[in-house]
Amino acid sequence: MAVAGPGIFYITSFKSFLNKNSEITDLGNLSYILGVLVTRDCRNCLIYLNQATFIQQTTTRFGMQDTTPVSTPLVVMHELSLSQSPQTKAKKHAYKSYIQDMHYLSLVGSLLFAIQIRPDIQYAVGLVAQFGANPGVALSQMATY
Repeated sequence: MAVAGPGIFYITSFKSFLNKNSEITDLGNLSYILGVLVTRDCRNCLIYLNQATFIQQTTTRFGMQDTTPVSTPLVVMHELSLSQSPQTKAKKHAYKSYIQDMHYLSLVGSLLFAIQIRPDIQYAVGLVAQFGANPGVALSQMATY
């Protein structure tokens, strides 16, 4: 749990109150929480949040560590539609072979966690999340599928 307050007196008082009711461990200044690196610039009253480690672990987990970064998270003018989702058992089986061991919903869930501090990818993640129940292949890749 992270504790913040308008001054050290309030923070200390709150921690003392918590400690009376249950045992707590004070780890000092917050530096890392829930996959987010927290860096404080007290002089300028700024807090920086960084998920680089979480993103690196996620790309490695899903076998995407060697992919090339892009400036936009979604191809410009790209449309996703239900027609790209497999409709027959044969197409669904072919899709599972195509994606191998990729767990689409786990990947989308990881991306949903990342958008907390990455609003620039929020639209793209929301779009792909709509197809979580029956993901398919982009039209440009349909020939190889």
